[in-house]
Amino acid sequence: MLSLSVKTGAWADLEEYCKPIRLSVFVEEQGVPQHIELDEQDEHFLHVVIFNNDNTAIATARLAPNGKFGRMAVLKEYRQQGLGAELLKQMTTLADSLELQQLRCHAQQSAVDFYKKNGFQIIGKPFQEAGIAHIKMLKNLT
Repeated sequence: MLSLSVKTGAWADLEEYCKPIRLSVFVEEQGVPQHIELDEQDEHFLHVVIFNNDNTAIATARLAPNGKFGRMAVLKEYRQQGLGAELLKQMTTLADSLELQQLRCHAQQSAVDFYKKNGFQIIGKPFQEAGIAHIKMLKNLT
């Protein structure tokens, strides 16, 4: 069982942890161009990083002030261990602290069932983003 710790904060404080995870998952694994993956929005969002017991950053996500979260990524060797659900829990806690009414995301089609299991519902129709099929999903927090 992993012993986890979590840090939440600004891009300036967490970039060194977030960036390698996102480059590994989105750029290397999924072929998203780096200039799309690392955008100017990062500095306006809150970021969450999960660390393992060796204090290695293994998962991350970001939350916009309007409740849209994204860039949710777990390093390949740590998947299927509940870290995605833990990231969503952290996003929910952050959203509550910001008094947001809902969480929204552009979910990759392959992750729709995961989000549904975690209380999200589909809104709208599938679309392409960075060459990958996505769909808008929403979870009411009230």
